[in-house]
Amino acid sequence: MSVEEVKQRIDQIIADEEYDGILPLLLFHKELTEQDNDLATVCYLCIIYEQEKKAGCPVIFSKVSNMEELVERYTRLKFYLRRIEFCVTGNQMGTFYEFLTRNRVSSYELLQVIDFSVIHKEKVLEMIKGGAENMDTTSRDSQEKVICTENTDMDVEGEDEICFIICTNDQLYAQECIYYINQLHVPEGYRINILTVEEARSLAAGYNEAMQYSKAKYKVYLHHDTFIIYPDFIQECLGLFQSNQQIGLIGNLGVERMPASGVMWDGQRYGMLYEQHIYESKLLANAISLELPYLEVEAIDGFLMVTQYDIPWREDLFTKWDFYDCAQSMEFIRKGYKVVVPNMKFPWVIHDCGFLNLGNYDKEKEKFIKEYLQNV
Repeated sequence: MSVEEVKQRIDQIIADEEYDGILPLLLFHKELTEQDNDLATVCYLCIIYEQEKKAGCPVIFSKVSNMEELVERYTRLKFYLRRIEFCVTGNQMGTFYEFLTRNRVSSYELLQVIDFSVIHKEKVLEMIKGGAENMDTTSRDSQEKVICTENTDMDVEGEDEICFIICTNDQLYAQECIYYINQLHVPEGYRINILTVEEARSLAAGYNEAMQYSKAKYKVYLHHDTFIIYPDFIQECLGLFQSNQQIGLIGNLGVERMPASGVMWDGQRYGMLYEQHIYESKLLANAISLELPYLEVEAIDGFLMVTQYDIPWREDLFTKWDFYDCAQSMEFIRKGYKVVVPNMKFPWVIHDCGFLNLGNYDKEKEKFIKEYLQNV
């Protein structure tokens, strides 16, 4: 059975209202469930189903018509809770409560999704309770706005422009990523520009396409599941670049020395972020010495990469979704630039990474080792 066939079977189970068959199906095909984010999500939502069934209230699977709706429901609820946690809701608490009411979200569902996807659980619960007691009803009519700006004046050199570049295959995640970008403080005299690339052959190819299109001096390459929560992120990056013209590439997480294995995770990684997997959210932190404004590294993780110089991405070598980031780090070093991780006192981003698809990882790793590590 393939992943798609399992999803079709779940759709049929939901249509037939035979919900008890969902978890056994996923456990029987455990190897597929553990490789696909959507299947893994449904597996954990079965916990909510069992709680609701035991309590005798309408169950989560009865509130959707298919698996796609189920996953979107969970994702939107998770996004609302995360905005509440990191205080980026604006005046949209009323919209959140409307979502709960419209989708008949039970207390079991709400509490379980908080447990899965929130770091500061008590804080979020208190904010939800306080917001419900003091809700400004005028906020109910507020509409969520996602603004994607595009600089159409291609004759202007972008010395004062920061371009955010997102390769995506998921519009819901891309819109949420853009929502966070639009909450950032933009320093006076600068402007931001957002480009999304869809249906890219690879991350390196997509980033090359966007890099060639944009004339912005500063570019922020990020995954659609990376959400920037630090309002002064832009100012911090500009400050580092302007303090040292040799700094070419900034990352949020990096390794000081690339392990001979070619696997960044085998080394000591430095940086700080909130990381969410399907079943848990956690703080990942390995602090840099307090005396240093940044740590010079050999490679950074690709969920967030910020540049002030354009160097082509190695799409000739890395044709999938792995090692493009380590390769780009090495390319900057080859050109004489520094690759750095800032000294963060708190996390700047959330990476909602789910499960990693490592199907092409080993082949791409062999290319990386041959190109960058064999003769070191």
